This record gives sequence, structure tokens and C-alpha cells, in this order.
Amino acid sequence: MSLLRKLKLPTLAKWNKDFRLRAGTKAPRAALGGKSFAVEALDKLHLPVGTTALELYPGLGVWTAAMASSGLKKVISLEPHTKYYKFLQENVVSDTIEYLKEDGYDWDTYPILRKRPDIQALLGDEKPDWSQVHPSLFFTGTLPKDAKGEQLLAQFASCLTNRMAMYSWGRLDAAMWMPDVLYRKMVAPPGSQQRCKMSVVFEACADTQLIHSTEEMYPKGEYHLVQITPREKSCLTSQWDVFEYVLKHLFVMQRQPLSKMVRTLGPGADIILKRLDFDPSLSVGTMTVQQIDQVAKKFEQWPLRPHVLFEDDF
Repeated sequence: MSLLRKLKLPTLAKWNKDFRLRAGTKAPRAALGGKSFAVEALDKLHLPVGTTALELYPGLGVWTAAMASSGLKKVISLEPHTKYYKFLQENVVSDTIEYLKEDGYDWDTYPILRKRPDIQALLGDEKPDWSQVHPSLFFTGTLPKDAKGEQLLAQFASCLTNRMAMYSWGRLDAAMWMPDVLYRKMVAPPGSQQRCKMSVVFEACADTQLIHSTEEMYPKGEYHLVQITPREKSCLTSQWDVFEYVLKHLFVMQRQPLSKMVRTLGPGADIILKRLDFDPSLSVGTMTVQQIDQVAKKFEQWPLRPHVLFEDDF
């Protein structure tokens, strides 16, 4: 019998009682709850047999067990929640799986992981090759349903473009389970109410594909598995720090026209409007990545632009 078939999951009521955070005052973090859909979703990813998976927030271990049962070489799962960690060590046990009581939200975790002999063996000592997706290292996990999940996904987008944290290791393919509201923001097209800075960054720098959807969750709610493949080169022509600055300022009020919001880039910045090849009266939220990039490029070329763009992080 496979590890996944042997896994006994709690009832919803027992899960809600046993896995609460902060002395029972906060609901448990969302976790995958169905076995059959996990196998079906994993099959759609077509992962090579010798792949090593780095997993965030395994929860009850459904996705972990599915990966371990599928022929992957190793699954390294980061679980910071004490109660989930204990459940995993007692109920989802395999020579293929290693649990670490670490949090993928903490960026200090990634340099520690990079020093592991098994990770070093996969990455080698040479400069990461971005001409191809890494053939044997895969990044995955289940994002929390709260604000932390959105913050984490936005940080992943920033790390992808800057090649930081896990993306300092190379061009890693990823597949993340995320709540429906977060998925809608991630893939929101121009003109959508869900359009945000994160939507623009992912559109510019990665190819995303919806792999599977399910409502078999703890608690019940729609989650999607989304494959995120970094592009070898982004579609941006402007420098990243300039693009990031422009994006941050324009999207403060995305329903306002560009002709108004461009002034937030600096005194006299509206001079760049006449240098654009599109109508600056359109609202910021309807702008394509290419149009935002064009604004950033013209701003970058403007001699009087501010050169100290950030005092804090994105």
C-alpha cells in the first residue's frame, strides 16, 4: 500500500480542534484534504523520477505523501507549525521524506538549505544556468489562505526577478497550491479589478499555468495548483529597480489616468508623457506590461529623474 493510501486524515471537526494556533485562538492554517486529486494533479506536472522537491507548508502531508509515492528522489518539507510537524513525523513517514521545522517565509532559511550537501550536489559550484529550467530540483507548497500567503507569493515574484533566495540557485520550476482569491490576483489581466503589482510582475517574468483545482481542503474552499516557470529573460527593457519604482507609484491609485499618476514619479515627470507611443489618458489598471515598461524606460532616460529610488523594500 502506498504512503498516500495509508495516510489517515482527521475529520474537519477534529482538525479544527487539534491544529489551532496561539492557544486555540486562531484557526488552523489551510491544508490539502483529498488524496485522489493529489495524485491526479501530480501526474499533470510530469515531474522526472529523479526529482528532489522542496516543499513549503505541507500541513497534513497529502501533497508530501503523493510526491513521495510517485518516484521522486527526495522531498524536503519545511513545516514551522509544531502540531503539523508532529503529525507529519508520526503519520507521513518515508525514507524519501525529510521534515525540517523551518519557515519558508523566513529568507534566512534559504542560505541554510543551500549549504546542505544534497542541495549542493544538485546545484554544483558553477554560476546558475538560466538557459534551461533546473532538471532535478522542484519548488512547491501550499500557500496560507491569509495575508501571509499573499505576502509570500509577492515576495516570490520579487525574488524571481532579482534571482534571490531559492531563485539564486537557478531557474527553478515551481507549482504552488493557492486560494482562489490569490490565484485571481496573480493572473489578473489589464482592466481586471484584481489587477495588482504582483499580477504585472508575474506577467513580465514568468509563464504560469493552471494545473488543477479542488475544494477538498481543510477548511473547505477552492484552491488551485499553479505552475510557475521563470522565463530565461523577462520582457522588460527598463532596469528592474526603475520598473519596480514606477510600478509601485502608479498602482497606488490604479483607477486614475496615467497622465495624473505619472506626477507621483517626481516633480516634472509628466514631461515623459509626450514621449510615449500610446494615449496617456488611459487608467493605470488597464495598462499592459509593455506600456508600464515603456513608461519606466522613458523615466529611466529622463536626466532629471530621482536617482535614489528606494529607502525600503518592495
